[in-house]
Amino acid sequence: MKKFKSLSIIMIATMSMISCATEKTPNKGVYLEDASIDKYYNVEITDSLKSPMLENEGYSLHNSAKVIWPASIDGTVPTDLQREILLTAFDDSVSTTLNEALESFSKTGYGLKKEDIKKLTETDSAKANAGEIMQSVSVEMTRANDKMLVFSIFIQNNFAGAAHGMYSAWFVTYDRIGKNVVTLDKLFTDKEKLRKLLESQRRKDLKEQGIDYDDYMIDKFPISESFCIEGSNISFTYQPYDIASYAEGMQTVSLSYYDMNQAGILTSYAKKLLE
Repeated sequence: MKKFKSLSIIMIATMSMISCATEKTPNKGVYLEDASIDKYYNVEITDSLKSPMLENEGYSLHNSAKVIWPASIDGTVPTDLQREILLTAFDDSVSTTLNEALESFSKTGYGLKKEDIKKLTETDSAKANAGEIMQSVSVEMTRANDKMLVFSIFIQNNFAGAAHGMYSAWFVTYDRIGKNVVTLDKLFTDKEKLRKLLESQRRKDLKEQGIDYDDYMIDKFPISESFCIEGSNISFTYQPYDIASYAEGMQTVSLSYYDMNQAGILTSYAKKLLE
C-alpha cells in the first residue's frame, strides 16, 4: 500500500503538515513529499536459486520503503537531486518519478533479477515458514541550513538462506546556492592524496583504540563514495566488509577542514561550501 503526505518547510526550522499537495511551489524554502510502501508477495523463483531446505515452504518477498522526497527547493524542482536519490536508494537509473521508482522497487527482490522471478502474487503478510527475501529503504532529510541539505539513505536486505543480511548507509548532499548535488570531484583536487589522508586518519583512530591498522591486511585503503558534510568537516562512511569485518559494522573516518586544507586537496568550491 502506498501512502502519501505533503510537508512544506518555509523556514528550515519550522515544518508544517499540509493535507494535500498544492499546485504552486514556494518561492523560498523546501517543499517535501512523504511516500511509503510496504508490500508482501509469494514469489516463485528459478530452480537455480532455490534452497533445498525451503523446497516445500517456498519464498516470501517483503519490500518496504519510506521516502522523504524533495519536490521543490527554493522555488525550483531539484532534478539532479531527485535523480541521485533514486539511483542511490533504489539503484534506479530508469525511473523519472518517485512513483515509478517505488512501483519498480516493490516488484523486485534483493539478489534477484527479473529473469529470476517466475511469478509474484501479492499478499497481506509473509507466508508462514517461507524463506523471506527482504529489502527495506529509508530516505530522510537529516541536515538543513542556508547552504545545503543532506539526505540520508539507509538500506537493509536479506536473502533466505544467507548467513546474514546486509545493510548500508549513504548520503546525498545538495548545494542550495549552486543548485547541484555535491560530489567528491567537486570537493577534492587530488583523489590519491585524499586516499592517503583517509588512511592516515584511520591509522590514528585505530591506534587510539589500541588496534594495529596492519591487522586488517588492507592492500589499498579505499575512498568511500558515502560521505557527509558535518560543519567544516567531512565524514566518510564505510559499509560492512569495506575496511572491517561484518561483526564490526559500519566504520566512519572523519577529516577536519584543517587537515584537508593543509594537504592542499580542497577545491575553491569546497572551501566556500565548508566555510
